Amino acid sequence: MKSIVAFSVICILFLSCKNQSSEVSDVPSVEAKYVLPYPVGREYTCSQGFNGQYSHYGSFRYAVDFAMPIGTLITAARSGRVVYIVESNSDNDRTEGHENVVIVMHDDTTYARYVHLTTNGALVAIGRTVAPGDTIGLSGNSGSSGAPHLHFDVTKTYTGRSDQTIPFDFKNTIPHPNGFEVGVAYKAFPF
Repeated sequence: MKSIVAFSVICILFLSCKNQSSEVSDVPSVEAKYVLPYPVGREYTCSQGFNGQYSHYGSFRYAVDFAMPIGTLITAARSGRVVYIVESNSDNDRTEGHENVVIVMHDDTTYARYVHLTTNGALVAIGRTVAPGDTIGLSGNSGSSGAPHLHFDVTKTYTGRSDQTIPFDFKNTIPHPNGFEVGVAYKAFPF
């Protein structure tokens, strides 16, 4: 009888731990269609990942921020066509809605948003076709931003600032099965 009770306790503990780890992860499994949005060989630290406490919740739930100095080269994470650009806002403005951005539409009609670029930081024009790794802009600190960084996310629609983000993954860096971790530097490997 004692062995049956002990076995039952072990099973309950195992199942409890298994359920906790799957709830903690909360990162959907998706095909990695993207490469890191900066040049191969460079590495930048994740300052906020999916479900971040600062601003990655609600419609911005699936977004990643990389801390980087103003003027850092930003590259296309996937092939597509540039459909929207704002580059007239100042760095250190801190005003929501004043973010400089480049938006690229992919062949499956999803959109990648590269946000908080510096003033005149778009290095592409609307209508230009880009491939993964092509230079598209310069990072900055425009709009609602506490420090220089690149905010990257993907949406199914583009109607404005609050479009719902969707899960995505990067294929050219170290494994990150639970999503990008705050404080970890991610190097862009060749793809």
